Amino acid sequence: MQTKPLISILIVAYNPWEYLLNTLRSCIEQSYENTEILILDNASSENITQYFPEDKRIRLIKSKENLWPYNWLNLLLSESKWDYIAIQDHDDIWHPGKLEKQMDFLENHREYIGCGTKTIMYYEWDKKYFEYSLWEKNYYTIHPSLLFRYDGSFRYDTETTEYMCDAWSLKNNLCHGEKLIYNLDESLTLHLIKKWSTNYSYRWHKLTWMNIKRTYSLHSPLYATLTLGWEIKRKLAYPILQTLWLGKMIDTVERIPFILFGNKIKTTKGDEWWKKFVS
Repeated sequence: MQTKPLISILIVAYNPWEYLLNTLRSCIEQSYENTEILILDNASSENITQYFPEDKRIRLIKSKENLWPYNWLNLLLSESKWDYIAIQDHDDIWHPGKLEKQMDFLENHREYIGCGTKTIMYYEWDKKYFEYSLWEKNYYTIHPSLLFRYDGSFRYDTETTEYMCDAWSLKNNLCHGEKLIYNLDESLTLHLIKKWSTNYSYRWHKLTWMNIKRTYSLHSPLYATLTLGWEIKRKLAYPILQTLWLGKMIDTVERIPFILFGNKIKTTKGDEWWKKFVS
């Protein structure tokens, strides 16, 4: 009997709280069982093992230094056992059939190197949600939905890019400029957006000329311009709000896109599996 290919699930965790328990359960309870789960503890101030379900597939690597998550993803890539790599965030949830459906696709479509899915974006504060998707044939996908065929060579570009490091690296270092990632037309991932402003990735982004150029290389001109306008607003307004002890207003501003799109899921096909994970 031929052994199924191994999938290495990579997770970088930093103070994940109890969210990690459901995340790991959703990885362990996949219908595709030949997996290993590699977790990098990014110098958390809590003992994250308290959220580990009992399972021999989980392997923990601890760091004494808090670094940008993509640095640690590169380390986890070097620690993995190859075949296939799946990326997961420490607070996101997978549909039980996610990996099996993606493996089915990739094993039968060797012309693609990776596979993503649609994602339910859920905002905890407003209890608003919408279905987020990308073009089916693409250079990249929603990062925690990604599964890709791995030959040991791919690494994230942590030296020269901060803006959308995942998308840039997938397009250039994994796909080498070709549309080799296919996005399934199903919502098989739940992404939680937290209630607090420190959750927002604007703190990582620098408005350098290199990042601006890369924004336009990743997106259409209109979308890139809107994205940059949003980032400029963040850089100018948010520090002022924090200085004036009005940081909670950041949550209000950040919720605007979710309020506009909230509860407008195009199709759930009768399977709202993710609702039991949100309150």
